[in-house]
Amino acid sequence: MKKILFIYNPVSGKGAIRSKLSYIVENLSTMGVVTVMPTKAKGDATKFVVKNMDNFDTIICSGGDGTLNEVTTGYMKVEKERRKPCGYIPAGTVNDFATSLGISKNINKCVDQILDSSIFPYDIGEFGDRYFNYIAGFGAFTEVAYSTSQSVKNMLGKTAYILEGIKSLTKIKSANVKIVTENKTVEGNYIFGMICNTFSVGGLLKIDRDDVSLDDGKFEAIFVKKPKNPIELQETLNDTLSGKLNSKHFEYFRSSNFRIISEEPLNWTLDGEFGGKTDNVEIHNHERAIEFLRPNKG
Repeated sequence: MKKILFIYNPVSGKGAIRSKLSYIVENLSTMGVVTVMPTKAKGDATKFVVKNMDNFDTIICSGGDGTLNEVTTGYMKVEKERRKPCGYIPAGTVNDFATSLGISKNINKCVDQILDSSIFPYDIGEFGDRYFNYIAGFGAFTEVAYSTSQSVKNMLGKTAYILEGIKSLTKIKSANVKIVTENKTVEGNYIFGMICNTFSVGGLLKIDRDDVSLDDGKFEAIFVKKPKNPIELQETLNDTLSGKLNSKHFEYFRSSNFRIISEEPLNWTLDGEFGGKTDNVEIHNHERAIEFLRPNKG
């Protein structure tokens, strides 16, 4: 009989997971014997994965983007041939990764999806000595995810991100940045930049699904130029919210490897968590690095 490891963050997304534990464990038990491990401190999920990878056939995790990032980090610390399939039950505030894979935000439905799923090999990003699932970003809006307290996220949900995002507009700063890839070099003054593998960012910015492949070994790069006046600022916001990435206000291209150099150190976010401060970083795409369970149907 298969062995299933279920890792969950009990405080993610208003603590909703706690009331669903019985349903989750009972239904996952149809796949095999389930062992439950709740996280209690930052980094626990990474430790659980590294320590137990060889002891289980499948690992299921539940929490927000931060919990998923910890699980991913654990996977990437293990040799690729040892990595087991990974299922994800979203219980956070926005859950961009779940949106991209068609995973339901309803916990009960998500569990049902896991029981009827297929393996999907997903690209993972390496940022210096850390990893990310779907985004590494700096500038406007990116600090919102990790600067908004968990209590506010739990109380207001997605609204918390929107409110904090609006507040950040009053203190937009730009940065002189040089982006070097295997095919091109771009330099400019930007208020926002991101390297991503997703169809949605923060539940607000949408990327055309025809432009994105989650398993092709390439990331989408979006850099928003500094507006020269209030009219350009409004145009930039409109283009961002409408997903008009061919706008004159953006640099938009695709690549597998990046080196990003800035005149001053930038605060980065990785999957909604603080990713450190640096003026020089290399970002690499690990093609089809982790096999996630993706629903066979919506």
